[in-house]
Amino acid sequence: MINEKMLPNLGLDTLSKTSHKNEQQEKSLKQHIEEVIRVSKSLAKKHGLQEYEKVLKTLAWWHDLGKLNPKWDITKKKKPPHSALSAYLFLRHSNIKDPRIFYFILRHHSHLTPILSHPNYLAKNVLGRIQFPIDYNSVFRLIYQETKQFNEFIEKNKRENVIYVDLFGIFKTADIVSAMFESENEIIKEKPSFRETDIKQGLQRYVKDKGLQFNEKKWELFLNMANSGENILFSAPTGWGKTFASLTIASTKTPTHIIYVLPTITSIRKMKETIKKILKMKVEDNYYFADVEKVAKQKDYERSVDWELFISRSFMSPVTLTTLDQIVLTFLHVGKYFLKRFHFRNSIFIFDEFHLYPISGLYILLKFIQKYNQEFDYNIKTVFMSATVHPALENLVSSYISPISFDFTEEYKRKRRYMYSINEEDIVSPAILEEIAKKAQDGNVLVICNTVEKAIKLYLLLKRHYKIKKTLLLHSRFTYKDRKEKETQLEWLSRIPKGFVFVSTQVAEVSLDMSFDYLFTELAPLSSLIQRFGRVNRYSTFTNNENVKILKPSELVDKRRYPYDLDELSLAKTILEEFDGNIKTEFELIEQFKESSLKLDKTKLKEIDKYLQKWDNDTRYFFSIDLNDKELDKILNFRETNTILVIPECFIDKIADILASSSKYKLQKIKEYLTPIPIWWLFFDDSFLSMYHNLPVLSSSRFLYSNEVGYFDSGKLSEFINEINVCEKEEIV
Repeated sequence: MINEKMLPNLGLDTLSKTSHKNEQQEKSLKQHIEEVIRVSKSLAKKHGLQEYEKVLKTLAWWHDLGKLNPKWDITKKKKPPHSALSAYLFLRHSNIKDPRIFYFILRHHSHLTPILSHPNYLAKNVLGRIQFPIDYNSVFRLIYQETKQFNEFIEKNKRENVIYVDLFGIFKTADIVSAMFESENEIIKEKPSFRETDIKQGLQRYVKDKGLQFNEKKWELFLNMANSGENILFSAPTGWGKTFASLTIASTKTPTHIIYVLPTITSIRKMKETIKKILKMKVEDNYYFADVEKVAKQKDYERSVDWELFISRSFMSPVTLTTLDQIVLTFLHVGKYFLKRFHFRNSIFIFDEFHLYPISGLYILLKFIQKYNQEFDYNIKTVFMSATVHPALENLVSSYISPISFDFTEEYKRKRRYMYSINEEDIVSPAILEEIAKKAQDGNVLVICNTVEKAIKLYLLLKRHYKIKKTLLLHSRFTYKDRKEKETQLEWLSRIPKGFVFVSTQVAEVSLDMSFDYLFTELAPLSSLIQRFGRVNRYSTFTNNENVKILKPSELVDKRRYPYDLDELSLAKTILEEFDGNIKTEFELIEQFKESSLKLDKTKLKEIDKYLQKWDNDTRYFFSIDLNDKELDKILNFRETNTILVIPECFIDKIADILASSSKYKLQKIKEYLTPIPIWWLFFDDSFLSMYHNLPVLSSSRFLYSNEVGYFDSGKLSEFINEINVCEKEEIV
């Protein structure tokens, strides 16, 4: 704390000076300091770091004193930098000697990048930013010695590095909360707090709304699982109640946050509504396109949108739904990771359908959870759950987490929701198309193809020859905007009793909490087929009627760039033919899947270990890294393998309009037009990837975009080109 009476003697303004304002309000620096102290104290207590209150109080008092520079005026657009002056004032006038606090004050508006004890670096990046009368030589010596000490501190103790970075994250969160005039917001204090009766009533309410009966025995089972240990891993069939079980387990652990991790962003949107109905508390989502959703729903002042964006990005909400990449990138210190990571302390993570996670991401996740629990006392608890987990994956999790395991796959012995046949015909042959159309007269039909072009072709053939009115195509190659609209249509169409044909790809294997009467699918690996079978007759128990037809893809003769290994397909076909479609129960296929080989790529895992060792040395569990790190990109394949996000050139006029607008949320509006494409598309002579205002735009005469069928290869669909309403570039004046 600085003596206020000293400020005029130092040539500074008083603490009553306005330091923050918005359209309706303004506050003095003194008020801001007091709010930061109060909020950071609350957050520190919530996350078990209250013994470091003095560090937080020091950061609160000194971080913005540079704004007392008479040249700094909140009403002026161009203001002198204040962080460097604040750091210098702390160094010169505080009786607390801690170079890490000096560093945090200096960096409190940026990423935590290394600081060099080099004269030229310090002259430019520190002293050059102190736009205030100083004795240059004496200040240089002071700062030079401090940066040397800081770098020595960072090398000494990783555990303290982790604690201090989390303290900085708490301080920065409090700083932002106060700056946004949200210091009284309830979410700052809110912590998941459940009584057994609360969670039970929430589940009872939810199943009643679904027209189902509450299962008292299952509830007792959930409680027994919850009381069995800190970490739980279990397998159970779809429709068994995995979500209910995981929330019951989580609620009994008194966590600071519940962080629910899902394999796809589509499943996040569905799950969010489910959990809100059960828990009756704030549930947020955190994934790459979450900010797009927030801005699209904008109905209030920009201030409230900014606040919602901050909560979504930071894991501040009592319950956050997210994807694996967001967790791993936080552990890897990407960007302003410090705003997120401290929320992991004493939290519980629910990993849903974890068998669908990329092995590289799962491996890194497990190593970090083990490390942060064992060495840094994070006390992270976990629930891993899956409908069909392979023993190799279960062993991988167990080797790092040591969970209590429960296997409810015996339940599959009481189920036979599908009967299948295998056909040598291709899925787009006239005979199969006719059968799809006939089945649609009796119920709803799901068709899953292994490639996007095949799905588009089948969809267009159905439209051309059978005039099915209620049909929808969904795959991975749509803009975010179009995909979201199609998912909304899917929600509505799936509720009609019959006449709907849904054509899709692997994206239908997960995130579809809906049931179809019939499935036509191309041959795929057994694990994928089991996922696909789970979309049929979902809410029943038994059938004697064939409702699944498996077709052999004709293009297997050309295996280049085919999404599956041919040996895997051959093995799946052999296993399925052994049963001749007459499985007694679903358990038989689950057994075959568990007995099949699943080899973890040990070379890949060694690459990850090597990278993590380098990461450890580079970051010292303190510094941020860049998401564009090529080595990082090489080992992490979170999204579809070998894809890249681009903007189709036909939308460039819309992008230009957004950039020319006065909107504060240009980036979020532009992200709606991003589309994943195979990276090998870029290697064709007629494909050109250009950077338009640093945005990747693809120009190509071969690869075209349509709002109806998505991005497609016109070379493979030339016979349909006149039937596709292709998006075309408009002239920009």
